[in-house]
Amino acid sequence: MSEPSGRHQVKSEFAAFRGKLFPARAASGLWPYVELLPPPGFPPPEGIAPRHATDGSVVGFPLPPERLDQWYAVHWTFRWYGEPFECTHGTESTLSGNYLGSDEHFAKEHLKRRVIGYRGDFPHDEVTELTEHREDLLGPLLALVRRLAEANHFRPETYAVHRGKTYPAVAEADASGRIALTGVDVDTPALPTDPQEPGGIRHLVALAQLDAWYRTHWTFRWQGGPFDAVGTVGGRIKGVYTGASWGFVDSYQLTQETAPDGVHRRYTVEVDLSSVTDLELHQTDLLAG
Repeated sequence: MSEPSGRHQVKSEFAAFRGKLFPARAASGLWPYVELLPPPGFPPPEGIAPRHATDGSVVGFPLPPERLDQWYAVHWTFRWYGEPFECTHGTESTLSGNYLGSDEHFAKEHLKRRVIGYRGDFPHDEVTELTEHREDLLGPLLALVRRLAEANHFRPETYAVHRGKTYPAVAEADASGRIALTGVDVDTPALPTDPQEPGGIRHLVALAQLDAWYRTHWTFRWQGGPFDAVGTVGGRIKGVYTGASWGFVDSYQLTQETAPDGVHRRYTVEVDLSSVTDLELHQTDLLAG
């Protein structure tokens, strides 16, 4: 990759598809897709449909992460008179950077003060050890996608076990004491279809015929506060606050929503999985009730 200059972004993301490298970014509103961004005059990726803006212009070429060879972020560091800097801007003749060192005397004598720390602008011929650093973005994204799938995206779910097989199920029995299962295959002894579900997608089974019937849900803590997980949004876990502190709600500006009953209010957050603690799966036995 070229050194940072006026022709290149100092901090960038790139993705490799079928052996070709493209500028890239996370596809806004299409998580977990990654969007390839061929520059003007560069051939677009073959076989990938473009995404268009409302004015008809091409926004990018979105791809699911499993189709990419690589996706990574790039940044640069260098030294000036032996001191370390992170590159923030480049022109044909100079490099700019934020000071990474700890020599306060050096910084005050040679650099410009920032709100936090120091920065400087330096001629290319005074810069040494210009180094490119890459951060893998594809591996963590694929790992997160797998984790969400394995946890069913942290949504509350209900399951029933019939003749040793587990099926998604409803959480309440009907008036005749039967529950509806989905995904019943042809090898299962005939079960009546649910008349409330056209197309025969769901089948009814009596509670006495079940080996198990249970509900699962996840809880976690964020900033020390307790939450019930209700799913994910764009790869971030969403939770409903279950504590009783208005101060917590106000301090962290939780989002107010109308609860599913249409009457009560609830407060939610959408946060990265890496920022939560005590993520725990719970299982409630519905047959016991």
